[in-house]
Amino acid sequence: MKQNVSEKISSEEMRVLDNNAEWLGIPKSHLMECAGYSFATEVVNRYKLDENSKVVIFCGTGNNGGDGFVIARHLSSIGVKVLVILVGVPKNIRTKHANLNWNIIFEQLNSSIQVEIVKDSTDIGKIGALIKDIGGFELIIDGLLGTGIKGKIREPISSAIDLINVLKEEELNGIKIVSIDVPSGLNPNTGEVSDKAIKADLIITFHRAKIGFETKSEHVKEVIVKSIGIPQEANLFVGRGDLIPTLKVRRVDCHKGQFGKILVIGGSKKYSGAPAYASLAAINFGIDLVMTHVPQVIGNVLRNYSPNLIIRTSPGDWLNMKSFKEISQLINWSDSIIMGPGLGEEKETEELLINLLEKICQEKKPFVLDADALKLVKNHLDLIKNQPAILTPHEGELQIMTGVELPAYNKIDERGTIINKLAKNLSVTLLVKGPYDYLSNGRKIKINRTGCPEMSIGGSGDVLAGLCASFLATKNEPFQSACSAAFVNGLLGEYCKKNIGPRFTAMDMINNINKTILNAIKNF
Repeated sequence: MKQNVSEKISSEEMRVLDNNAEWLGIPKSHLMECAGYSFATEVVNRYKLDENSKVVIFCGTGNNGGDGFVIARHLSSIGVKVLVILVGVPKNIRTKHANLNWNIIFEQLNSSIQVEIVKDSTDIGKIGALIKDIGGFELIIDGLLGTGIKGKIREPISSAIDLINVLKEEELNGIKIVSIDVPSGLNPNTGEVSDKAIKADLIITFHRAKIGFETKSEHVKEVIVKSIGIPQEANLFVGRGDLIPTLKVRRVDCHKGQFGKILVIGGSKKYSGAPAYASLAAINFGIDLVMTHVPQVIGNVLRNYSPNLIIRTSPGDWLNMKSFKEISQLINWSDSIIMGPGLGEEKETEELLINLLEKICQEKKPFVLDADALKLVKNHLDLIKNQPAILTPHEGELQIMTGVELPAYNKIDERGTIINKLAKNLSVTLLVKGPYDYLSNGRKIKINRTGCPEMSIGGSGDVLAGLCASFLATKNEPFQSACSAAFVNGLLGEYCKKNIGPRFTAMDMINNINKTILNAIKNF
């Protein structure tokens, strides 16, 4: 399933792809090298640069500056005289990839590349004078700021932007300004300039054009897109890049209840473990409060699972309309809801489910439908259309629910096309579990490949439902939540297999949620 390379991309989506490429085994230093080389090759060909040419590169302390250091090295290798201006101090270079390339040009290539360091705004005047004194520069390359710009620009970057724009206005020997990826100061998602920005003659951007480049302006005149080697798999397969932005953190002034409140509705006299697993997964994820509503017959069983569980019960062996009023109040309280684990398929439970869904949909609460709820809802699919919902069927449950039989899990194009169409028709997010998990909201489709065969045990799907609700409760969109939940759930299986052995349980997975997530984002 190929991505549309002509489609515009946001800065957030680009960061996801960068990190997913790294997850696939492509170091960010490789991407930086490809970016620098492709940029250098383009400007050499376009501006006919050779050993008689002079170029000045303004570099910040982020990865945009790192690209500039690589560009300097490649231009220097063909004899171009390069002046690198580091705007900021070397100790503030933020990533190991940028720092690596800074050390190369500063310590090893100092005979072919001239380097000047701007520690504060008072140095900018000297740099302007230096550029004029040397003279003959054909090109200024802007590598000051990347895609993460917000608000007012700080010094000395602010004065550096002013200097570059002044040099352009003075038209020193027809000097041209080329920006690396995005003109410094311009919001790549909107094209807006909140403070000031480089007035670029040309933008050489990477992988795909940014959304904010659609409208031409004094900052965006011409855009060229260059590949840096991000494979299509980085867009198709869920990776660490999808997970990182969904791992929200508590504010300093956060109090109990502000980091997620989840309601779990499930259980029956036949099944007590399923709602417990879903609830405990959410608790171990770090959700502030989880309420679990089950039939009275299993209430004390669940209480004995863990003192962390808060159990509410209704009389009987199965949930029915007698519990509607209390569950409705809990729906109002909750940030996300799980319906289905261990619920059973009784007619009285179906009646309750439909009435609760009407309430949930009216309130526009995000929810997860899992297990028995997927079977009970098959005759009521119109109820859930256009809702912030995640449905988590395996292929057998999907067939019961929709009548659709899927091709084999590894027939990516065929299976993906069918699931994407189903998600579009239902207007929900589908997470179809299997050796590969297929995820779609009808507009996007992704595949999760984490996990292992040893996860085909009772309770692993309930853990997944708990994770889906946790990402929803911490204010992530349903599709993002489903992707992150499937990814983490699979990693839990892999972690347990490696550290416990091939015979592990759902409780082993739950108890290792924190370690698994920390391990996944290590060295980020």
